[in-house]
Amino acid sequence: MKKTNKMLGALALSATLALGCAAPAFADPYGTDVDGASVETKKQGESVATDVKVATIVTNINVAVPLNVTIVADAASNQVLAPSAGLKHYAGGAYDGSATTGYRIENYSPFPVKIADIATLDTSAGGWALVSTDVLGQEAAAGSIGDLNLTLKPANAGSTITGGTMISNDEGNKNPDAETTGINLADVKVAAEGDKSGTDPKWTIDRKVSDDEPAIMGLLLSGANSILKNVNEGSILMGSADAPVDSDPVAADNAFKIFYVVGATSLASAGA
Repeated sequence: MKKTNKMLGALALSATLALGCAAPAFADPYGTDVDGASVETKKQGESVATDVKVATIVTNINVAVPLNVTIVADAASNQVLAPSAGLKHYAGGAYDGSATTGYRIENYSPFPVKIADIATLDTSAGGWALVSTDVLGQEAAAGSIGDLNLTLKPANAGSTITGGTMISNDEGNKNPDAETTGINLADVKVAAEGDKSGTDPKWTIDRKVSDDEPAIMGLLLSGANSILKNVNEGSILMGSADAPVDSDPVAADNAFKIFYVVGATSLASAGA
């Protein structure tokens, strides 16, 4: 931790006071760097000052994301079907957490948080590949079921999501410098869990609304899939894209994981 600077002042009543001993040592780990201390000559009645600064240790960031998200690769249109963005629901004017839906990050911390890095890790064992190029009308890479070209972005207030619902109470993306056009998930692939991609989207989420209501940032996941070269029969949804019989197949293929590096932040420093 960067050490603070303390200014030591010595008062001289009628003449300069010569210090004949070493500067005092500060035992506490957050004290001054005594090598940077200096002596000021002051007259009777004059004041000396110590600048007091505050640093913080944050050990209690409380955020949540859905553990599992299922997307659907459509063999007919090649347009990936994905969960809608996170949307809060209220009953009788009160927040109803059990009815909150969609893909989202929830902040239960008493301070704002930021997403400082976003990364993806391939978990498909070769079945699916995240690619940054256009996949519409293209065949998947050799040995794959299909290729995916996907982007992820925040859904800010005013965004219209599935069913024509407009988000009016989203507390995410309060930083005016945030990446809002979408991050291509192929561009943030890492080799192993724990690696960082070096991509800072500058997404921010406000502090919790109350002890009973988190702040949320809805996330929009969208994109396309290539022509499918193979299928996992157990992952096939019955019905149609508009009316699937089973909307959460237990045998859905593993594809990739999304990792978010979370840290405390200040909305004031984010320009809010």
